[in-house]
Amino acid sequence: MKEVNDVGTIRLTVPGRLEYRDVAVRAVAAACRLARGAMGAGWTPSEGLDLSSDFDAKLVSAFSEIFNNIVLHSYGLRHGDIETVMWVSKDGITLQMTDSGTPFHLEEVPEPALDTLPDHGLGIHIAKSFIDELSYEPGPPNVWRLTKYAIPASEQASAAAASHAESDA
Repeated sequence: MKEVNDVGTIRLTVPGRLEYRDVAVRAVAAACRLARGAMGAGWTPSEGLDLSSDFDAKLVSAFSEIFNNIVLHSYGLRHGDIETVMWVSKDGITLQMTDSGTPFHLEEVPEPALDTLPDHGLGIHIAKSFIDELSYEPGPPNVWRLTKYAIPASEQASAAAASHAESDA
């Protein structure tokens, strides 16, 4: 049964290859706009990838990093699908990403040495720093869960003001 706070559930399955990342990222960005609308921050249709909201930018970035890790590390040179389920509500968004690639142990991933500015190995660190909850269950199937809670009231107010200013113009 659908909760009162729920906007809806979105399901997307794409091949686990980098050329499909843009499709998945755009779906997550659209889900962010739906969530902001449910949160009272205003929803505006967009044909492009609009990441002007901090909420959207952080969730999309975290999702993109995990997508990359699945493609590059879990699947490697093999092919498989990435299923993403997005639960959108006025309280935020939870993304669940499932793949059938090689599992690993999240707790064994070392913290990156940020003072040396590494050129790789930052994906999980970036994802963790941009969202409120991140979990991983090794499989098969491997299951990632990323949750970003509702945007702060201050950002909701500024987004609503910007939306009103655009509609007045």
